[in-house]
Amino acid sequence: MNMPCYCGHDCEKCVTYLATKNNDDGLRTKSKKFYNETFGLDIPLSQFNCEGGRSENVFALCRDCPFMKCCKEHGVNACNDCPHYPCNDIAEYQAKHVNKCNQLEK
Repeated sequence: MNMPCYCGHDCEKCVTYLATKNNDDGLRTKSKKFYNETFGLDIPLSQFNCEGGRSENVFALCRDCPFMKCCKEHGVNACNDCPHYPCNDIAEYQAKHVNKCNQLEK
């Protein structure tokens, strides 16, 4: 993987990404449990596939990522490359989620 997600999330530690990369249903189940317990989302196991936040095959919840859309509109590679960084939206998101949950230490 060349770069992290637009928001700064490190895909190389993401449980959903690693489940896809290693074709590991145990990791998919772990990720499903995380989203269910943390956000109350009952996502089918079959949707826990992601080849990275910059790929064509991103996790179902990331398909409409507002940060990806914003970066493309501003012509930047990542949020931290934007002259408006950190805007309120990315600051709040990064503080709560980026590289803080649903990850494995390598």
